[in-house]
Amino acid sequence: MEEAGKEELELAKQTGDVDKDGVGLITVIADGVWSKRSYKVSYDALSGVGCIVGAKTGKILYVACRNKYCPIL
Repeated sequence: MEEAGKEELELAKQTGDVDKDGVGLITVIADGVWSKRSYKVSYDALSGVGCIVGAKTGKILYVACRNKYCPIL
């Protein structure tokens, strides 16, 4: 993922997508889901996932899973 981020940044700089300080501005696509499960009744699942993908390369820049359940009592 780190290499994909560097590649996105380099492509942004090559196309002139930089701010006034010269920092590269990359375009990303972000999506996430909190799944539903249904066994005769609709319940929300305890887990979800989100990811960020670079628009120019289509490579994954970030992915994370989150849980509502906390095992610490």
